[in-house]
Amino acid sequence: MENTLAHIEQITQELTWPIRQAELNPELPISAIKLDEDNLGTHLGLFHNNQLITVISLFQYGNELQFRKFATSKAFQSRGFGSQMMAYILDDAAQQQIKKVWCNARSTATHFYEKFGFSATKETFTKNDIHYIIIEKIMQ
Repeated sequence: MENTLAHIEQITQELTWPIRQAELNPELPISAIKLDEDNLGTHLGLFHNNQLITVISLFQYGNELQFRKFATSKAFQSRGFGSQMMAYILDDAAQQQIKKVWCNARSTATHFYEKFGFSATKETFTKNDIHYIIIEKIMQ
């Protein structure tokens, strides 16, 4: 399998910014994709052949975990790396006895999250002409 050479590790918030900007908001300057809360989060990167290709930022609130700014470099999309990261996050959340994992998902990405047992809530919003749905997974 191609992503057997991939590994996940904690990274700095600064390392997430180029992939966030390139994949999520290429029309915006890199300063616009920084979160005010970035210094409060845990940031993970998936490296393939020692190249950072997937990033995600995690924010824990009590026994809930929100993930934000989940992105994979375009050249590596649809090759299982995002799924590897999501499985890692959910396994870790289960070990930490997190009760709920959630995010503001782009409406175009909800099918990806459904594969991992996430469900759409009735809460939606639009920001910068992008439609979002709050999705969640209640952990066992």
